[in-house]
Amino acid sequence: DNNTLQDAEARVNAINGVVSVCEALSGTICESSSCVLDDITCFFLTIKEEVVQTLFKALDDYTVDNRGDVGSWVREAAMDGLERCTYIFCEKQRLIKKAAVHCSSNTEDHDFAVEANKFVLFDEDLAIKLVGSLAKQAVEKIDKVRSIAGAILQRILHNRRTFVQCIPHRDALEQIIPNDSKINWG
Repeated sequence: DNNTLQDAEARVNAINGVVSVCEALSGTICESSSCVLDDITCFFLTIKEEVVQTLFKALDDYTVDNRGDVGSWVREAAMDGLERCTYIFCEKQRLIKKAAVHCSSNTEDHDFAVEANKFVLFDEDLAIKLVGSLAKQAVEKIDKVRSIAGAILQRILHNRRTFVQCIPHRDALEQIIPNDSKINWG
């Protein structure tokens, strides 16, 4: 009954807003020397368990109104958000592992190093769900949705700046989805 909740633009803006907040906060978290691994874990697990799961749910938005499939707008924003969150996870995990290596040589920071090496943000389960969800969107009937999904899958597989680990059957996927900017996903 709430018109705001039924408004596709509001859902798109909510997705874009929450992902932007995640990016902004993830860029500043633990800049202070008093930050502990528990704070990092809590923050990123909240993104993983709340934000990312909400983005996956948004991929099931097939709302239609007098303008057509407005749910596709929400799905497009969700795919973009999932890509951005994936990079947040992979980059932070890389930095945490790097800090753990640095701390492992210092006996005072040894506990941090041990715990940091156990800390996994982007795991195989998340990778499977991400790739599967994007593949589903890449075969949707709307050209723009297919284009966005295919391009995101391609960027995730072939990103040179932020390597996305844990993707099962990566070699096969890279052959199916080559790093070719001329592919017309639509």
